[in-house]
Amino acid sequence: MRFDAPRTRPLPVILFLLVTSIAAFAQTDVVDSLPAPPFGVGERLVFSINYGKINAGEGVLEVARMVEFQGMPCYRIESTASSNRFFSGIYKVRDKVISYIDEEGLFSRYFMKRLREGTYRKTVEMEFDHERGFAVYHDGREFEVPAGVHDVLSAFYYVRTLDLEVGRDVFLSAHSSRETYDMRVIVHSRQEVEIGLGRFDCFVIQPVMVGEGIFKHEGDLMIYLTADERRMPVLVKSKLPVGSVSVELTEFTPAPETSAAGE
Repeated sequence: MRFDAPRTRPLPVILFLLVTSIAAFAQTDVVDSLPAPPFGVGERLVFSINYGKINAGEGVLEVARMVEFQGMPCYRIESTASSNRFFSGIYKVRDKVISYIDEEGLFSRYFMKRLREGTYRKTVEMEFDHERGFAVYHDGREFEVPAGVHDVLSAFYYVRTLDLEVGRDVFLSAHSSRETYDMRVIVHSRQEVEIGLGRFDCFVIQPVMVGEGIFKHEGDLMIYLTADERRMPVLVKSKLPVGSVSVELTEFTPAPETSAAGE
């Protein structure tokens, strides 16, 4: 999706609210990490995307496999968002995003997004040259970036590794759409939330753009991350000028090496 979509287009693909709203890395406050990453190869998260009371489609976040890129082992993360048969009659969405995340540093080495929404078409592809400190787009343009920079997917998976604490905000920076942005992530509370899969103890976090952001929307966006070792995003809620949207986790397949953590 395009990041200014909620103002002008009928289907804000809420899976992208999740991954773009906490796209971040360079912290000004020190936040400890969890003892081990809460994800691994084989983890698959499936979400129901709802526009008001209407189910609009499905989103998937998946750690697909390990790849070698720039001579380093990386997680290949894939995100897809698709409108269902009913909503496709109004507005068809078939989006895919891929990120190669450095296994050790958890920063991005490669990013691709292919957007197919109604008549809108866009493909963006880039590599991060960490030695020189540049994001190199496949059209040849280069943009200076901070050390260890993240894309929108690698940032979300990195945030999942943080040892969050209520009342301790995190200040971050992110690179997207040829620019670097600042963001504040407010950790509001711990709260039990009930969805179709059951009840979950969650951190309730709210990303707030400092200045002009990579995702422009009106209304509050709340993300519910489980407070256990899995750090699963189970629910995302947002109120928009044209209604409310939400994403709810409907299926979770843990990575084989991390499955015991959730038992």
